[in-house]
Amino acid sequence: MNRKSTKRQVPKMQAIRRKLNSQRGASMLMALLLMLVGIMVSAVIISAATSAAVNKRSEKEQQQAYLAVSSAAELVRDDFQSLTGRYKDVTTTVTNADGTTTTKNNTIKATCAVGDMINDIGEWVIYVNTTSTYAKTYTFSVDGYEDVSAEILVSVGTGSDESSKVYNLTATFTNGVGSEHPCRMVLTMEGKLTEERTSGDTGSTQVVTRTLEWNKAKLQKGVTG
Repeated sequence: MNRKSTKRQVPKMQAIRRKLNSQRGASMLMALLLMLVGIMVSAVIISAATSAAVNKRSEKEQQQAYLAVSSAAELVRDDFQSLTGRYKDVTTTVTNADGTTTTKNNTIKATCAVGDMINDIGEWVIYVNTTSTYAKTYTFSVDGYEDVSAEILVSVGTGSDESSKVYNLTATFTNGVGSEHPCRMVLTMEGKLTEERTSGDTGSTQVVTRTLEWNKAKLQKGVTG
């Protein structure tokens, strides 16, 4: 009985040894490990590519916001100081033969891109001309860009000769409080009202031209978060 039992156990032991010495399980485990490493590397690459794309898009949007605000500020600065950006009030006085006079007023308005802004301020300077402060907000809209708001403040000051008036303009340009990339620029200028007098050949006509001119422009650029 014992001999038969021993003979039956020998094949079973050999089978167990073969299984223990088999490399199939190790190969499968190695394959799984390599697959896991590949998945992790792919995840890292995809994450880095996604992050780079987001950063690039954010950088582009920030550049567009800056371009919109700076373009509006530079346009106002250049147009206010151009020849087509001058607001003029012309008063013509004619002395008649009987000694009476006839007076006529004519306005020559600015014709540049921001002419409406210049003409509003010019009308306030010439016809209101008080010590109050001019305050108005304008909006610049361009397709594909955020709207830009320009808050204009103009106060009355005294010139260097202490007898003339100067008009101190401060324009604050922003692309909106709710913007993901807020940008802010401040433009300052000084306005003066010059006066030119001319007369006709007979001396019966007198023409007084008052021109509002802007100079000493200073643009401060900066991005606020």
